[in-house]
Amino acid sequence: MKNSKVSHQSYILPWIILACIWLFIGTKKAKAQEKTASGVWNLQSCIDYAQKNNITIMQNDLLVQSNQSNLDQSKLIRYPSLNANASQNYNFGRSVDPFTNQFVNQQVNSNNFALQASVNLFNGFQTKNTIKRNQKEIEIAKLNVEQARYTVSLNVALEYLNVLQAKELIIVADRNVNSTQTQLERTEKLFKAGAVAEGDLINIKATLANNELAVTNAKNTVLLAKVRLQQQMNMPVDDNFDIENVNIENLQVAAIAETTAQIYQSAESTMPNIKSADETIRSRMYSIEIAKGGLYPSLNLNGTLFSGYSNATKKFGFQPITLPAIVGYVNNDPTLPVNTTINTGIRTVEDYRFREQVADNFRQQIGFSLNIPIFNQGQVRNNITNSRINLRNAELQSKLVRNQLRQTIEQAYTDAISAYNTYTARFTQADAQQQSFAIQEKRYNAGASNLADFTIARINRDNASVDLIRSKYDYLFRKKVLDFYQGKPLN
Repeated sequence: MKNSKVSHQSYILPWIILACIWLFIGTKKAKAQEKTASGVWNLQSCIDYAQKNNITIMQNDLLVQSNQSNLDQSKLIRYPSLNANASQNYNFGRSVDPFTNQFVNQQVNSNNFALQASVNLFNGFQTKNTIKRNQKEIEIAKLNVEQARYTVSLNVALEYLNVLQAKELIIVADRNVNSTQTQLERTEKLFKAGAVAEGDLINIKATLANNELAVTNAKNTVLLAKVRLQQQMNMPVDDNFDIENVNIENLQVAAIAETTAQIYQSAESTMPNIKSADETIRSRMYSIEIAKGGLYPSLNLNGTLFSGYSNATKKFGFQPITLPAIVGYVNNDPTLPVNTTINTGIRTVEDYRFREQVADNFRQQIGFSLNIPIFNQGQVRNNITNSRINLRNAELQSKLVRNQLRQTIEQAYTDAISAYNTYTARFTQADAQQQSFAIQEKRYNAGASNLADFTIARINRDNASVDLIRSKYDYLFRKKVLDFYQGKPLN
């Protein structure tokens, strides 16, 4: 009994452990789903959602599938084609029997059956070059998908930064409201004690109202920034949508070390649209070879199996006769045995059954067909000319894409340098305005300064703080664009 109890416990224990594991996993999943349901999105989840729901990416994905289908079909051209056909025909009145070629005056029902095969042996290497061109078209389509993903990622990242900037401006606005509220409470006490005039109290109340309005405006800016981000993600606007806050207080703003030439060199080797332009040139080269293939003869091997049936076709024969055994030799032919059946010369007509007729009419054919182009109204030459024009256009498009990339990087680089210089100046200005405000606040609290000077110092400090935040995010925008062209991750 004791051993049985131990055995029973050893049987139950694994199931208890398994249940605990499933409970732990379910709790983890519930927490993950709860976090998703809360509407908090980080940058990577925003980019993933945008890439999954972007229509341009979907269209490019479909183009990849279409080009893959074209490639598969071009490969199958190398194999023989096989076709079977059958026909049922009804002729009335005077007509020709299709199998005896004799005129008959009756209803003729006929069938034709054929199995045909054909394989191309040579066509100027058009099939081979078509396969290579279609392979390039797939690579081009995939690069276009990658470029679309790059562009979507950058746009989402920039809109994400816009939301972060707007949320940080709310923090500054709230801080200004708290600072003004504290100053209002102190001024009210001084006013009751007769230390300040009523006009000073009214001015501070007006300043507080302006600060509260600034908070409202900042919140509206956040809402608009979230809407733009969700639209960039191709996501229905959700009031509960929110993003994960990123602490960039410790951001080290440093001068950009790379030159425009270095950034362009990195972009040229990593950007999908540059690779796509180069692959397009190679594809157009194969198109020229395909067009030139039309100048060469084409050779095909053909084979056909055929049979048919007609109800007008009859089976002709002769009426037989059996010679009796007592006759012995017949017609002076000593080789003719007794009791032998011979034709009487009387012709007979019998129905020609379907199975017999199809078997008797069965024939096979095999042959070669050679097509030599001599004059085709200049179509082949025109195709070659157009293919060369398309190649030249692809080469010019490649140069255009490179020029646009270089100009974009030059502009982005200049904007980033300008943003860096602006941020440095704003940082110095904000620090100076903060020190000036601290001095004016001490003097005002000590009665050594008037409200007007104190208010001006506070406004200057607040404006400098807002300008510093804007310049900081402007630098981040410009820097992320340069990182994008260097193939750096958008994190």
